[in-house]
Amino acid sequence: MMVPVGRILIFRVVDQTDFIRAMHYLNVPVILGPAVAPLLGGFITTYLHWRLIFFINVPIGVLGMYLTRKDIVNTRESLPEPLDWIGFFLSAGSAMLLLLGLSLIDGELISNRDALGMCVGGAILLVVYVGYARRARQPLLDLGFFNVPTFQASVLGGSLFRIGLGALPFLLPLMLQEGHGMSAIESGLITGTSAFGGIFMRRVAPHVLRRYGFRSVLVVNAALSGVSVAACGLICPGTPAWIILMVVVVGGFFSALQFTSLNSLAYAEIARCDVGRATSLGSLVQRLSLGLSVAVGGVVVQISRMANGHKSIMWSDFWPAFLVVSLCSFASIPVMLRLPSRAGEEIAYGGRN
Repeated sequence: MMVPVGRILIFRVVDQTDFIRAMHYLNVPVILGPAVAPLLGGFITTYLHWRLIFFINVPIGVLGMYLTRKDIVNTRESLPEPLDWIGFFLSAGSAMLLLLGLSLIDGELISNRDALGMCVGGAILLVVYVGYARRARQPLLDLGFFNVPTFQASVLGGSLFRIGLGALPFLLPLMLQEGHGMSAIESGLITGTSAFGGIFMRRVAPHVLRRYGFRSVLVVNAALSGVSVAACGLICPGTPAWIILMVVVVGGFFSALQFTSLNSLAYAEIARCDVGRATSLGSLVQRLSLGLSVAVGGVVVQISRMANGHKSIMWSDFWPAFLVVSLCSFASIPVMLRLPSRAGEEIAYGGRN
């Protein structure tokens, strides 16, 4: 709930011409989080106890509650629409079964038959919801927003991209630890360097978008991001540390540029009165794609391990996973190509002020 509510607040208080600048600030935690998390998690698991990881959100939550009460006015709709309970249970059940089933395949908690059964059940609920949403007067997730070109490219094309990039914070530390014998803190230090690429991107993104436009940036950058993800699969024991760091930093720049562009473009053609419903739909699809990215990456690693006949995960088991998730980034390109050549121009040029 935090992600869509935060974006709704940004959209309501920021003029559309300043939206890219606002999204830069909103994306700072998105950029820094995946970079800092492995470092902080590595420190805790190496020097303290892994259970303490689950308490990290307590002080952050307390700070968020204080700042919310201090700075945010409690606005509300005078006549809110009733909650679509049928749509809620169908969509939530579908998402839960699909992601949980995928994550449990080839695991030790349940059998593969039960995990695949959960996936099938989730897919059936998804099909049922699509049919229901087309007939409902006020569906919980209004699929009609996918008819808006910029929203479609940002959410659907962006989700394919997120499957590729979302697996990186999972696969890279795992490869460095299990395949290269690094400690949790060592792999966290390397993974965390992606934040430097993201920080540098914040300075150049408005100029790049104004110079080349959203469509060109999203298409070319998706290809470059896919290459940077695939390059991680070429890392092997003995690879110099500076090469690994360079790959991670460059990859952090490309991914941050893509996320900022996608998140800004999503609302270019959305009316203010529809921001809440559009944000709910977009956030759900994004969360599903990020969850799917970890599941896909994990499944491919396990398949590669079994194909190679390894009893435990080796460094050579990871390159197929990096290759598969990098292809997801390339798969987003056809969706981006359907964008009008001047898509998002009004918010790109507004970033000057």
